[in-house]
Amino acid sequence: MDATLYAIALTFIKGIGPINAKGLIGHFESVQGIFDAKPADFKGFNKNISVLLDKNIKNQAIERAAKEIEFARKHNINIHCLLDESYPYRLRECEDSPIILYSLGDCDLNSGYFVAVIGTRNVTSYGKECCYKLIKELSANQQDATIISGLAYGVDSIAHKAALNENFHTIGVVAHGLDRLYPAQNKALARKIVDSGGAIVTEYPSETRIDAANFVKRNRIIAGLCDASVIVESAERGGALITAEAANTYNRDVFAFPGRCDDNFSQGCNNLIKTNQAQIITSADDIINAMGWKKKTPEQQPLFTELTDEERKIVEILHKTELDANDLSKELKIPIQKMLSTLVVMELKGLVKSSRGNFSKA
Repeated sequence: MDATLYAIALTFIKGIGPINAKGLIGHFESVQGIFDAKPADFKGFNKNISVLLDKNIKNQAIERAAKEIEFARKHNINIHCLLDESYPYRLRECEDSPIILYSLGDCDLNSGYFVAVIGTRNVTSYGKECCYKLIKELSANQQDATIISGLAYGVDSIAHKAALNENFHTIGVVAHGLDRLYPAQNKALARKIVDSGGAIVTEYPSETRIDAANFVKRNRIIAGLCDASVIVESAERGGALITAEAANTYNRDVFAFPGRCDDNFSQGCNNLIKTNQAQIITSADDIINAMGWKKKTPEQQPLFTELTDEERKIVEILHKTELDANDLSKELKIPIQKMLSTLVVMELKGLVKSSRGNFSKA
């Protein structure tokens, strides 16, 4: 727990930031080592670093971190430190990933395929249709996909709802602490996400105020968590485009649905495609093929539930041996004409096959 305490404390020291934090951890070989260090030990770092890590500031940060740990314990919030197994490995690969991530819910942040589905708050009927269709098709072809979005109005909310409809786990990445939810109208949706095996995730501790700048930073978390990001609809400027930019920086795949050239809420997607910052898609197959993901094996339907009593008896016999129609007729005491018509129907269903007058199980 000491490592967690010091790691959280480091996030409370203004001016450090995730990149500097990682540099310090690497230099001192532990988070606690940073707090035990003397001013002279920071030689080689920006001279402001030692000022930021003044003893009084460090003590205040540790005190605040202890309260955050207690808050998390009380509210069943998971704390993922950068080097923990539970920390998302995809996000760890990103240079500016946070050293601490908080999550509410039991979703595994590392298992399966992670797909971000994001876009404008001013979603159109076309965007809604694309979103629902995409996730439904993913559900038909993938067993292990998790849908990531930002729990905002518009495309984000639709993506979460579509994922829940298809029994996918879904993760909402928010730009504030887990002591609140913005927008408040999505509280019920957030609860359903958690109750359905998903999670609400953030880099921000409790008591973080709602700030526009945090939403911009939040978008890099969405991009970093995912194997692929899909922009459903976006105007010429918008948060989804910031996510796409971050994903490209992380060398992650970006996809976008094309829209009409005169549609304001497709301008962002069209520009991404035109400038080769996103691959064009019209269906989930485009993503699956581009990513090289294996398609879900169709579930085999129970054979006997679709059979009549006579068909079932025929299959049971042919499972053991081949017989001709006459022998089957005698064995099952079914008139030969009825037996012949039944075998024709079964052959069309793919249940039996004939060879030189004999029938066998297909």
